[in-house]
Amino acid sequence: MENKFVSKLNVPSSFCDNTGKLGFVGAFNLFMDLATEHAKQIGVGGDVLREKGCFWVVSKTRIRFKRHPKMTEEVTASTWPEKPKTIRYNRYYTIEDESSVIAEGKNEWAILDMESGRPCKAADVYPVDMEHLEDKVCTEPFLRMSTDFADCQELCKHRVASSDIDMSKHMNNVAYVRAVLSAFTCDKLREMNISEIEIHYRHQCYEGEVLSIRCRDAEDFVEIGVIKPDGSCGAVLSIR
Repeated sequence: MENKFVSKLNVPSSFCDNTGKLGFVGAFNLFMDLATEHAKQIGVGGDVLREKGCFWVVSKTRIRFKRHPKMTEEVTASTWPEKPKTIRYNRYYTIEDESSVIAEGKNEWAILDMESGRPCKAADVYPVDMEHLEDKVCTEPFLRMSTDFADCQELCKHRVASSDIDMSKHMNNVAYVRAVLSAFTCDKLREMNISEIEIHYRHQCYEGEVLSIRCRDAEDFVEIGVIKPDGSCGAVLSIR
């Protein structure tokens, strides 16, 4: 079976931000699309998992840009999974131009049971005996980030809208990134010159909830908390 999915494409305008280049929201969407297509190709797409009473979830994602490709620029986007551990595994991504890798990412996945919400053993639903690449990108471990933002500055509030909701009936993974980046002006984003975003998903957020977007400064990055009305953390992000 194929263990790497490769797609040549011209950067779509719908994935570009106010600079006319592939932005972080677009990259999160692109990587999600690649993973979805590849999962179907290797026999573990969403429809197959639903028949087995389970579904995919992403718990963490990191995306790092070395250069943002321009609108319609031809690039090659790739994704491949590592061999699953008992429950969790990483999937890796790259975007390349003619000469080098210009963006890379990884996320941590798990398969959950639809009824109990508990993790399923990978061996029960995933073809673990397939050949897996040894290649890795974003090799540093995922960060440890506190979810306590009680005394931190509030940047803005975000009401979860119908356009934020996906087929799982809760806030789509990419919608968190869009909501956080929307807390900053175009001028501020240009000044920040973001090269990397890492996000950890903690608690599901639902339509109509009013989320508090809060921040705190660290040594060379900013941490952002997406706080639910009950005070729990929906997601926490590191922005470098």
